[in-house]
Amino acid sequence: MALTEPRPLKVLTSALATHLSRFNGAARELQALGVRLLQILPTENRLVIQPEDGRRLQAQRLTGSFQRHATAGSTRYAVKFRGVTLEWSEPISATRPEDWAVATLH
Repeated sequence: MALTEPRPLKVLTSALATHLSRFNGAARELQALGVRLLQILPTENRLVIQPEDGRRLQAQRLTGSFQRHATAGSTRYAVKFRGVTLEWSEPISATRPEDWAVATLH
């Protein structure tokens, strides 16, 4: 015999619900602080933000666990905020003093 009453499908486990609640809380808090979220990646527990916002959060000491990954053309930064990883990247020339960016005569 088939069931006549449909049973509700439970997709979220309690652990996943807790994780998503924490992730959403961090994202909302960042938005309240004026941080623009460029990418929202809940399955990776990661938010991609603008470089200016990342530097501002660091200056205000709201982040922890700073990591810097230099590549050929840019530098990627990763920090922790309320258990969520925040990432941003900057072109290498962005971190140079302005006098380095002018043309050099040899």
